[in-house]
Amino acid sequence: MGEDINKDEDFLEKLGLSKEEVDLLEHKLKEREERRKEAEKKEKPITVLFPKVVLASASPRRQELIQLLGLKAEIHPSGIAEDVTEADPSLLVQKLAFQKAEDVAKQYPKDHLVIGADTVVFFEDRILGKPKSEEDAYRMLSTLSGRAHQVYTGVSLHFQGKKMGFYEKTEVQFARLTEREIWDYIESKEPMDKAGAYGIQGRFAPFVKGITGDYYNVMGLPLARLYQALKFLGAEGEAL
Repeated sequence: MGEDINKDEDFLEKLGLSKEEVDLLEHKLKEREERRKEAEKKEKPITVLFPKVVLASASPRRQELIQLLGLKAEIHPSGIAEDVTEADPSLLVQKLAFQKAEDVAKQYPKDHLVIGADTVVFFEDRILGKPKSEEDAYRMLSTLSGRAHQVYTGVSLHFQGKKMGFYEKTEVQFARLTEREIWDYIESKEPMDKAGAYGIQGRFAPFVKGITGDYYNVMGLPLARLYQALKFLGAEGEAL
């Protein structure tokens, strides 16, 4: 026991701290942790912080996902013309998400939370949006077959005059598809309104070999990141 005490004192001496200073530091850390726990008890759920929500998107997937957060959103798609000249996918999705949210937020009082989002598929320096035709969908799926690609979703939040944005990236690995499998999927019409010409949650699920990152990000809304952002934005709004 005595040897252990001596070792502790030697260690503290090397750090340049006395036992009293260490005790004081531990006390401050304990107080800080207690304050954090008390603050968590006072946190309001996002459903209370944001009773009026507007989703600036016509995507049925995003409408379903926003409900998983317990939020009831009014659907008001933006009418902006999308400029897709930006080559960097992370910048592109954030830019488009901001423009959508900005366009819709102008039409509502500031006490409404407006959420804008945009998703693209990125493969070998190419950005893949929604297919323009069945032939375009075939080209996309043939290109992605048996390979890995990235899905980027940008999110923009407008509330009480404050604006906040971020993006999330998920890597998706496809199994190899036959030509018949590609055309059968295209004939279902499911890929025609989706970036990269597929929906991970739909009939294409058997061909998704694996993912690295947020599954819901591939669907069009990174829920975990969005939830944390809303908690932060709500706390900021409470302080106004």
